[in-house]
Amino acid sequence: MTPIPRADDGADLKWLDGKAPTALPTGSAFGLPWAQGEIDRTTAIAATTSDGTGVPLQTWPLAYWPDGTLKWTGHSLAAEGAVSDGYHVAPGSPTEPQNKVTVADGQSSIVVSTGSFSATFNKSGDTLIAQLTLNGQVKAQNGQLVAQIQDQPDQPELGGSQGSIAVTTGNIETVNVEQSGPVRAVVKVTGKYSGGGHDAFLPFTARFYVTAGATALKLVHFFIYDGDQTKDFIKGLGLTFSTPLSDQLYDRHVRFATTDGGIWGEPVRVLSGLRRDATAAVLTPQFNGQAVPDISTWPTTVSSEVDQLPVWAEFTLDQLSSERFTVTKRTNASTKASWLNAGFGKRAAGLGYVGGANNGGVVFSLRDFWEGAPRGLDVRGAGGDAAAVTVWAYSPRAPAYDMRHYDVVAHGLDLTYEDVGDPDPNPTGVGRSYEVTLQLVSATPSRQTLAQLASINSKVPQVVAAPEFYQSHKLWGGRWSLPQTSTSGARAIEKQKSDLLDFYVAEIEQRQFYGFWDFGDVMHTYDQTRHAWRYDVGGYAWDNGELSTDLWLWMSFFRTGRADVFRIAHAMTRHLSEVDSHHTGPFAGLGSRHHVTHWGDGAKEARIACAHLRRPYYYLTADELMGDLMDFSLQADQSIITWEPLRKALPPPPPGLAESRLRIGPDWTSLAGNWFVKWERTNDTKWRDRIITGMKSIASFKFGLFTGNGAAVGWNSDGTMVDEGGVGEGSYHLMMVFGGAELLMELMDIITDQPEFDAAWLDFCRLYNGTDAQKTARYGSTFKSNTFPQYYVKLTAYAGQRLNDNTLKQTAWNVLSTNTVGIWPPVTQVGGTDVVNPINEIANVATNDAAQLSVNEYAVLAIAPDFAPNSFVDSEEREKWDLETRTLKGSVSDSSITKEACVS
Repeated sequence: MTPIPRADDGADLKWLDGKAPTALPTGSAFGLPWAQGEIDRTTAIAATTSDGTGVPLQTWPLAYWPDGTLKWTGHSLAAEGAVSDGYHVAPGSPTEPQNKVTVADGQSSIVVSTGSFSATFNKSGDTLIAQLTLNGQVKAQNGQLVAQIQDQPDQPELGGSQGSIAVTTGNIETVNVEQSGPVRAVVKVTGKYSGGGHDAFLPFTARFYVTAGATALKLVHFFIYDGDQTKDFIKGLGLTFSTPLSDQLYDRHVRFATTDGGIWGEPVRVLSGLRRDATAAVLTPQFNGQAVPDISTWPTTVSSEVDQLPVWAEFTLDQLSSERFTVTKRTNASTKASWLNAGFGKRAAGLGYVGGANNGGVVFSLRDFWEGAPRGLDVRGAGGDAAAVTVWAYSPRAPAYDMRHYDVVAHGLDLTYEDVGDPDPNPTGVGRSYEVTLQLVSATPSRQTLAQLASINSKVPQVVAAPEFYQSHKLWGGRWSLPQTSTSGARAIEKQKSDLLDFYVAEIEQRQFYGFWDFGDVMHTYDQTRHAWRYDVGGYAWDNGELSTDLWLWMSFFRTGRADVFRIAHAMTRHLSEVDSHHTGPFAGLGSRHHVTHWGDGAKEARIACAHLRRPYYYLTADELMGDLMDFSLQADQSIITWEPLRKALPPPPPGLAESRLRIGPDWTSLAGNWFVKWERTNDTKWRDRIITGMKSIASFKFGLFTGNGAAVGWNSDGTMVDEGGVGEGSYHLMMVFGGAELLMELMDIITDQPEFDAAWLDFCRLYNGTDAQKTARYGSTFKSNTFPQYYVKLTAYAGQRLNDNTLKQTAWNVLSTNTVGIWPPVTQVGGTDVVNPINEIANVATNDAAQLSVNEYAVLAIAPDFAPNSFVDSEEREKWDLETRTLKGSVSDSSITKEACVS
């Protein structure tokens, strides 16, 4: 039995990748869970290394238990000092940093300082970063957000101009200090882009982070697309700033790093490769970025004519795809000077440098560089008094991004599984973030140092606890366990799950699921005939989190601690919460169902944008932007009135019955998830009260959670629901395959004063996979419910746990032991003329089945491990199941299921 956590015991933490990074240029943030009653917000928390040395730590609340004690805390480690392989965090007096962060909030600007380093932010205008200084010297200034907007799509085959481009800049609307030290300061800026004749649009949030001991500034930028998809085509998006330069031209350097440790680096005035030899005494330090000897010591054959050498003032690195980057340079911005191909490679790390050997400059980096291509890094004017640097989150050398739908006609549900029309495809309200670091240095860093910084940028360090620690806190409802090996059947499942995770980790790279809008997502269903995912088939293409793929990955991380799984779960949650969710506009708080384009489906659903599925990311990383995104979801209970989920399947509710209509699941459970997250983040009981209002409505229904006229009930904006008098087909609600089961398991452990709802909930869990006789005994009639029995076995096992009924636990295992859905043959290789490149594939794999079967098996393994059978359906029999057979047996990938379900 897992011991109950005690606050005094604290937590032993490690780095996700198993060893300490070489440095923490911008510090590091992480979150920790606490048991109810362990600590409150007045409790001081300290961190020490394994040898007991104190480490500066800043702490703040992330979530509360109902009694007001802390459920999760956020923490920040400083940039100063050596980085330890492990830490121990527990109540105690935190160590003070040697170089505290201070914040001076003035009338027109905010100055954040760590002593030697300071950052000045404006409070108005279009220049966010006034200047960054190191030891009193300005190293960077005039930081602006830029967006290039093209009024037509790129159509080079038509010839002529591709339209005009409006160059816009981000204008400040509000500036707030969210944290003010001593370990970390956070400054939040909001605004919109305008300029170039374009009205203000693209609302943005920019957060700046400075940590104790740092000489670096981190920016997390998030923008929302609210333009016209027919004429606002994103051509470029990024951050620009200038770097003063005073070194001799031959002592100025530009460098770019690759992901495999390589460095492209050249001076502005090259002294090597000349007809006359400058000698190793000059060339070696220049190559290494060190100051060359005084010119008087050079061979006169070189020094006498050095001013005639070209000045390479302009540099560009472009990563226009995940598979290739190029470096070009030219002497000046004149139209008479051509670009010269200077280098190439597969993947750049997104890190560059410009500055002098004597006076230093700026190391600049963009996270997820090649994964989010097209990206770019520009250095301009390096031969003058200041170089202009632009870090392009979207490179202007790529085609302008076309956010329109992929076709001009509708295709429908029957063949393409595509929900179309009402509304038409519309990207309004979707968003994307990028993260930039600007690090000031007093001299040109060595090539080795830049490679180390590039490695940190490519794999951002993250502090985590061991799976045993997370499991002891019964997170997310607690019905999960560490991997089980007590029986051969349990071991078989664990191996299947491990192999499946291996496949998906590798598949992201094999299929290159990358790109500015795409990175983080995976595909929905495989096309075995073409040996490719159904990237062009309506509702079968991008997964968009269907059936809680993100929950599967996070639960897999918590069970195993796998770093590779953490990183794909991290990327997926960012994608789902940004790109697949609408944050403003007519669909605010809703998300888009799976589709060829992420925002292309006509079904706008609360379940896609649901906040409670974002909690693992938020609480593990303490990321403020994710907090913003979860708050956006709170708009869903109003938007769902306009975009009633079953408006295409059912006539409007009778006049006066209710304001709108929804399904208890996944709609009400998604709304309840949003309110639950806000309740635990603020400890404001008004959000709990909204949940209770819904629970009381459901408890009053004759059929409880099985209630639904075509799966729907009446819905009012005050949170009440109305029974329209229906039960039967569709009564499964798709309720438990979008995190609803895990949410309600957790809620019923916390909300203990609603026995009527709890009884209805347990009836649902007990009877979903129950017999007609059992349903009739409870409700007086029977109805169809067990459409996807394998995805509801966690409820059967849970009911067995709550009711102390071993028969129910055994029933859950009986379903799993004979289940063939989501069980695939091993990975096979396909080559030759059947494919473009040799590939590894799993025949007929479907992400729906991978995700939901996995989370169900995890739950049943945790609840009833002793009932796991020693064998399952014969493996050869499982391998016989092709796509058609699987869909007949009830795979959620089946396009033949009812329209009510398809609309979901």
